[in-house]
Amino acid sequence: MILKDKSDYQMYRDKIRSHPEFKSLDDEGIHKLIDAMTIKKYHRGQILFDQGDPRDNYYFIISGVVKTFHWDENGEEQLYLYIRPNKAFPYIGLFEDDDYAYTVETMTEVKLAVIPMEFYEGLLQENPEMMVSAIKEMSRMIDMTETQLQRMVTTSAKCRVWNAIWFLGQQIGDRQEDGSILISYPITLIELSKISGTTRETTSQMVQQLINESKIWYQRKYFRILEVRDGKAL
Repeated sequence: MILKDKSDYQMYRDKIRSHPEFKSLDDEGIHKLIDAMTIKKYHRGQILFDQGDPRDNYYFIISGVVKTFHWDENGEEQLYLYIRPNKAFPYIGLFEDDDYAYTVETMTEVKLAVIPMEFYEGLLQENPEMMVSAIKEMSRMIDMTETQLQRMVTTSAKCRVWNAIWFLGQQIGDRQEDGSILISYPITLIELSKISGTTRETTSQMVQQLINESKIWYQRKYFRILEVRDGKAL
């Protein structure tokens, strides 16, 4: 569904300005950006683009959550990252790749600002501060990906499930007043089993163990990480 209501200009301007990457744009630059972009809504479970599709657009999430993954040589999904509101993608392949390096699927109802990639890359070239912000975000994502890969290489199913929940908390969770981290988006055990590389049955058993140990809370598909100290899971 495509939305383009100019009466919402102020809301879109404020949303865009909340992202560090666009803070350096003056009012004229923001106006050009909003004129160039299209607002779209997607239902849960829709594919925004597939790995290998032409890399035509850059996306800014207004609401909802998406996941990114790529297909390995055996045709299986690998390396999940989740992207929350006020974040953007893709950064991989800027100024170089013709195709998307991964697939993106909506995990909830999603509203996105869709910006032509050529226009976005032109803004980066014209605005050094924007370029620096984009590089910082790319570095953050690379660091998170490397850390996830390192921590998921373990033979312990319990550790893989625990680490998968922890990474979800880091990517799309919110710190609560009591210090816990709430993942305020529904995550099924099937979804968690894909992330952790375990079967659905094993994932269910490990989640129950973590609940019994008071490490997590899980009800109606919502996770809360209870054991957190100095910003890190125990």
